[in-house]
Amino acid sequence: MDILTKDTFKPTVLYVEDDEVSRRMLSLVVTSEFPNVTLIVAENGQEGLDLFKKHAPDLIITDVRMPIMDGIRMAKNIRELNKETRFIVITADKDVNRVLEAIDIGINHYVLKPIDNVKLKSAIKSCLTAIEQERHVREQLEFFRKLSRAVDQGPVANIVTDAEGNIEFVNPGFTRLTGYTYSEAIGKNIRILKSGGTPTEEYRRLWKAIKSGEEWWGELLNRKKSGELFWVSVSISPITDASGKITNFLSRQEDITERKQKLETILHMAYYDSLTGLPNRYFFQELLQNAMTQAQRHGRMLAVLFLDLDRFKNINDSLGHPVGDQLLQATAQRLRDCCSREGDIVARRGGDEFIVLLPELKDQQGLVRVAQRIIDAFNRSFHLPENEVSISTSIGISIFPQDGSDPETLIKKADAAMYCAKEEGRNRYHLFKTGMNSQPCERETLEGSLHKALDRGEFILYYQPKINVKTGLINSIEALARWIHPDFGMVPPTQFIPMAEEIGVIGPLGEWVLRTACRQNKAWQDAGHPPMRIAVNFSPRQIQQRDMADMVERILAETLLEARWLELDITENVMLRNEKAAVHTICRLSKLGVHISIDDFGTGFSTFSYIKKIPINTLKIDQSFISDICSNLNDEAIATAVINMAQCLNLNVTAEGVETEEQRSLLESLNCSEMQGYLFSKPLPADELSRFLDNLQKKHKGKKR
Repeated sequence: MDILTKDTFKPTVLYVEDDEVSRRMLSLVVTSEFPNVTLIVAENGQEGLDLFKKHAPDLIITDVRMPIMDGIRMAKNIRELNKETRFIVITADKDVNRVLEAIDIGINHYVLKPIDNVKLKSAIKSCLTAIEQERHVREQLEFFRKLSRAVDQGPVANIVTDAEGNIEFVNPGFTRLTGYTYSEAIGKNIRILKSGGTPTEEYRRLWKAIKSGEEWWGELLNRKKSGELFWVSVSISPITDASGKITNFLSRQEDITERKQKLETILHMAYYDSLTGLPNRYFFQELLQNAMTQAQRHGRMLAVLFLDLDRFKNINDSLGHPVGDQLLQATAQRLRDCCSREGDIVARRGGDEFIVLLPELKDQQGLVRVAQRIIDAFNRSFHLPENEVSISTSIGISIFPQDGSDPETLIKKADAAMYCAKEEGRNRYHLFKTGMNSQPCERETLEGSLHKALDRGEFILYYQPKINVKTGLINSIEALARWIHPDFGMVPPTQFIPMAEEIGVIGPLGEWVLRTACRQNKAWQDAGHPPMRIAVNFSPRQIQQRDMADMVERILAETLLEARWLELDITENVMLRNEKAAVHTICRLSKLGVHISIDDFGTGFSTFSYIKKIPINTLKIDQSFISDICSNLNDEAIATAVINMAQCLNLNVTAEGVETEEQRSLLESLNCSEMQGYLFSKPLPADELSRFLDNLQKKHKGKKR
C-alpha cells in the first residue's frame, strides 16, 4: 500500500503536426483512448515551443518535417528547458541520420508513418504510465523529507525499540526531553526513563496491550538523565513484519509536566482552602460520603464535629483581619495535632468554622475524648507572630448512623448541636439530641451563619422593574437582597432582614446591596440601555447611621453612577427615632440628586407632618391595598386617596404587587401609571433582567417604526 493517496492523474499532451488531416485523426485517437488527457495542438515547431513554455505539457507527440521549425529542432529547444519531458516522434522520414539525431536528443518513442494505432496507443500509454510513476515517486520523496524534518524538529520525542524494549532509534525531541544523547540512548532499555512514580500495575497493563498487538495510550511519570521527574503523554504502537510478528514498538512521548502542574493547582484550589491548606467544605462532603460508605459496609460508626471559634469577630475587629487570618491558620494546625489518627479529616467550612471527621470509631467515648482534647487545646493561648491571643471553641457532634444517613444531615445536626453548645455558655462540646432542630437552635444557626454570609458570598441581588404602563418603559428597578443559605436554601428577607438589624450586620449588608446595585445599574447604562433609576431599600436603623450620606456619596463615586439614577426606598417609620438625624440625612441625599421614595405607604407611622419635613419624590402604595382592590371598596378608596394626595403634592405614585390585568386597568383609571408586580415581571437575577431589558428595548423600537 502506498504511503500517499494518489490523486487522479490528468496529464497534458502537446501534439505538433502541420498536416490538418493527420492532426484531426491522431487527436481523435488520443482523446477517445485517453479521456483524462488534456490535449493541446500546434501546427509547427515554433508554435509548439511557445505552447510548451505556456503549458509545460507532460508528453509531446510531434511530426519531424514541418515549416518554420521542424520537430527535431523544437525537441532540442525543449530539452534545454526541461530534460524530463517525454517525446514521441511520428514521421515518414527513414533517414538514418535523422533517426540517430532523434535518439541523441532523447526521444522516448519513434513511430513511423503510416501510423499503426496499436503501436501509437502503446507508446502513449507507456509514456503516461512512466510519467505518473515518476510523479508519485517525487511526491513520496517529498513526503519523507517533510516527515524526516517533522520527526527531527518536532517537540514530540519519538522512540523505536525492539520487541523487548531496547532502544534502536530516537529523534532530537527525545534528547531535548530526557537529556540523553542519541549515542547514550541507543542499545539501552527504555527502562532508563522509569522513575518509580508510575504504579507497577500500569506498566503491566501497558505491556499486555502492546504485546497483544494493540496500541496503548496513557500518562507516565518519567525521570530525566539529570534525575528530574517529568510527566509525558504516551502512545505506543506495535510494528509488525510481513508475517504479522511484532518486531518493534514506536513510542511517541509529549511533555505534559506544566499542564499537569496547572491541573493540580486548579484541583487544589477547588478542593482546598487557600488560607489554611485544609480541605474545603465541598471536598469534606466527598470525603464524608466515602467514609460513610465504608462505615456502613463494615458496620462501624463515625462522627462529625462542627467547630466555631467563640467571639472570633472581636479578634478581627480589635486586632484586624491579618491577625484573624493568622489565628485561623494556627487553629488549623492545632486541630491537626488533636486529630492525628489515620483517616481523621480536618476541614475549614468557611470563616471561623471548622469541621472534623472521625472515622472508624469503636464507641462514643472515643469521640468524646477527642472533643475534650480540642477544648483543652484551645484553652492554651495562641502565640502569633506579634500577638498572644486567647480564644475558645464550641463543638457540636453528630454520629453516623444514628443521627443521619447522608452527609448533609450529619453536618446540619452537628451545626445545630454546636449552637446549643454556645447557648449553654460556649467553650464546650454538645452531642446532637433528637428535637434539637427546633426553632431556638435553627434561629441560632441562622444568626451564626448571617455573621459570615457576606464573606462567604451567599447574598445575591434580584431585580424587579417598575413599569410606566402608559409608555411601556421602565422608570425604576428595585434591587432586592436574597440570602442563599448552604443548608436552608433561600432564606426569606422577612426573616433575615430583622435578624440582621438585631445582631448588627445590617450596615455592612446595606452597603454591599447599595454598591452592587449601583455597579449593576452603571453596567446596564454602559451596555446601551436607556438610563433608569435603581431603587435600594434602607431601614430606619440604617438611616440613623451618622455616616449614611457619606457612604452613599462614596459608593456613587466608586461606581461612577450619577446620583439622579439612584432611588432610596425608606419606610414611614424612619421618623420614629431621632427625627432630626433622619431629616438631616435624607435632605443631604436629596441635595445630591438622589430620588427619595416612601415604601409601603399607609402601613407604618402614618402622619402627614413628616411629608412636609423631608424631600419626597415618590409614594409607593403597599401591595396589601392592591391585592383586593378590585373587590374591596375600602382598598380602592385608600388607593384613590393616596393617588390624589400624591398628585396634589406633585409626587410620583407607584402601585406595588400588581398581579392581574383587572388591577392594572383599575389603577390606570385612577391615574396611577407606574406599577410593579408579577403581571410585568417577577424579581429576576441580573442576567435574566438584562434579557428582559433587551426584549423591552427591541419591542419599543419596533413600535416606533
